[in-house]
Amino acid sequence: MASRMAKRWRLWSALPAVKATIIEQRDVEMPLIAAEMQALPVMRFTALHIDVARFATDDFNPFHDQHKWQRIAGNPFGGPIALGFQLLAFIAHTVSRAAPSVGGEFRYTNYRINFADAVRLNEEVALTVKPLQASSDGRHVSRRIALRGARGLAVTGHVRFAHAVESKLTLPPVQPLSLNRIRDRTDVPGTEYFLKRKFMTTANAKNFLVGAGVDPAAYFDELEDRASFPDIFPVSLISCALLERGMKRNYDFIARPMVYAYLDITTDRAAVERLKSNDAVNILVSAARPPLPVATTLRRRLQVHQCLGFSGHGERVFAAEIGLVPLAALMAPAE
Repeated sequence: MASRMAKRWRLWSALPAVKATIIEQRDVEMPLIAAEMQALPVMRFTALHIDVARFATDDFNPFHDQHKWQRIAGNPFGGPIALGFQLLAFIAHTVSRAAPSVGGEFRYTNYRINFADAVRLNEEVALTVKPLQASSDGRHVSRRIALRGARGLAVTGHVRFAHAVESKLTLPPVQPLSLNRIRDRTDVPGTEYFLKRKFMTTANAKNFLVGAGVDPAAYFDELEDRASFPDIFPVSLISCALLERGMKRNYDFIARPMVYAYLDITTDRAAVERLKSNDAVNILVSAARPPLPVATTLRRRLQVHQCLGFSGHGERVFAAEIGLVPLAALMAPAE
C-alpha cells in the first residue's frame, strides 16, 4: 500500500525526477561549484525535531502530532511525519551554505519543491545538491536538489536566485497596509482571501531552525547584536494560516486529511532582512483553486492556494502557490 501511494504521489510532480544518491556517511564532501567543496549533511528527524518545529510555527496538523496521527483516516505513515516547511528549511540552509556568496548577489529566491513521499519519524535523509546553473541572460542562477531516504526519493525541486520577481501570482485587490486594520482570522472583505496575522519572534525562529537541523547561530547572536530571520521562517507560517482557514470552514482534518503536493515560493531577501522581532506578518490565503492544466484524475483532486505575506509596514515578504492533495486520492487504486 505504501509503495502504491509513493508511486501515485509522484504523478502530480511538475518537475522531472532528479537522480539522487543515498549518502551513507554523516558528512560527505562533494564539489558544488568551482573551487568549492562542501559537506552535505545527513539528517534524522526525531519526535523532538518535529515537535519543536510544529510548536514554533503553530502547525497543528494532526499528521505531525504524536497524540493524533493514529486518528487520521487511512494514515499509512506509522507515526508523525516531518513538516514540509521543516524539510524546506533544511534544504534552503544547506543550499545557501554551499555557496554563501551566490545568494547575496540576488534579491529574490524561488523554491520549487515537489513531494514524492513523506519523511517518517526517525527516518534518515540525505540531500543531494546539483552544480550551479546560470541562465544565459544572467538574470538567475539555480541548483536542483533531491532529498532521499531509505525508501527512496522524498523531495525534488530547485532553488533559484533571481534579480527580478518570478512569481506570477495575482495580487489581491487590497492595500497591504489596510490589512493591519482587519481582524485576525477573518476573510478580507470583497476578496476570496483569508487573513492570518502572525508575529516574528527570534525565539520561535531559533526553535524552528533547531527543528530543521540548522544551527541558529548562523542567523542570530545576541553578543554580536546580530539577528537575521531566515527567509523560510515567515513562509513556514503558511501552514498555520491554511489550518486556521480550514478550521473556520469546519474542515475535518481527521476524516479528510490532505498532504502537500508541492510548494512554489518566492521570497524577497531585502524585505525579509528588514523584519524585526515582534513585527507583524499578514498572511493571505486564497480560496482553493483547481490546478491548470488538469491532465489526470489525481491532478483533478489537487487543490491550489495562493498565499502572500506582507509585513506590517506593507512590504511583500513572500508569494507562494501551495498544492494540496487528499490522502485518499494517493491511496486509491490507479485508474
